[in-house]
Amino acid sequence: MARKLLIETTLLAWCFIGTVKSSEAQDAVFSQFFNSTLYLNPALAGIEQDLTVSFTHRAQWRNLNFPYVTNQFSLVLPYYRDKHAKPLGHLGGIGLSAYTDEAGENGNFRTTGVNGTFSYNQPLNKRYTSLISFGLQLGMIMKRIDPDGLRWGEQYNPFIGFDASIAPTELTNLERRAFLDINSGVYWFHTPLQTEKTIINAINAGLSVSHLNNPNESLITQDQSRLPLLYKFHGSLIFNLGHRSTISANILTAMQDDQFQNNLGSYLSYKITSFQDAKLKHVIARIGAWYRVNDSFIFLTEFETKLFKMAFSYDWNTSSLRYNDRSIGTYEIFLALRLSKAGEPKSRY
Repeated sequence: MARKLLIETTLLAWCFIGTVKSSEAQDAVFSQFFNSTLYLNPALAGIEQDLTVSFTHRAQWRNLNFPYVTNQFSLVLPYYRDKHAKPLGHLGGIGLSAYTDEAGENGNFRTTGVNGTFSYNQPLNKRYTSLISFGLQLGMIMKRIDPDGLRWGEQYNPFIGFDASIAPTELTNLERRAFLDINSGVYWFHTPLQTEKTIINAINAGLSVSHLNNPNESLITQDQSRLPLLYKFHGSLIFNLGHRSTISANILTAMQDDQFQNNLGSYLSYKITSFQDAKLKHVIARIGAWYRVNDSFIFLTEFETKLFKMAFSYDWNTSSLRYNDRSIGTYEIFLALRLSKAGEPKSRY
């Protein structure tokens, strides 16, 4: 058991070396990418018509000794030409988000980010059924590594096992790093005029580019490791299944350096209606499933009302890592609170 722990912590240490020495460090990943709007695309700050506060918690590789835990908080404030003319006066949104990404048994490697987002909506017709949104995001990212909790191969004594009295020599010139991060995005949305015979409920597509300034993220003193551009393309097509149900087809493709990620899936939405309780007419229940190619299957359940949204997703690992984490996958929790009431909830993703 001790040897297994040493192997796992040594593996973690070498993962950190790869992070601090190379430019292939990866950004945080969210299974509910459509709920992490400010992280997905800065232009999506202009889509929410309510003052919205949200929180995401993600726990990955929980059965290993070096799990990943990500927490994100966001606030979106819409702004209007005329607040009494919703949604026709909706000009865009201002967003504030903060996140932490921790890895290691004691959070040895930690990334913290704070972002400010501005978006502007341009209607494409007088009915406001088509629009294009542009977004710009400025942020500060801070990274650090604490080597004290790591165990290195050279600290292993074949007779007594791990020997903390042996000082590691692999990395001795580590420092904290803080850098400016610039991101941008564009988003297009269209909903046809709805009749009883209308099949398509909505269609949308977006493109975002992160790390436009290629910041240096190296944690090694006087070393250069530029963060490569991250491209994300996302889109969905939502179909009507009746006056109470819709089904969507979703896609997310992300590319960073020579790394690719593709998500394909769908979710079913059902509007709950009750003649006894009029409040239920604005409740939407959703279930969904996605496949992250060569990585995992993702399953989702979600409830949304005029005032709040809550969702839970679970990643069932299909990669080779499943043999190490004993098939225990990743879970993600999303909670959102709307502090103003613009109308019944609508899905735009």
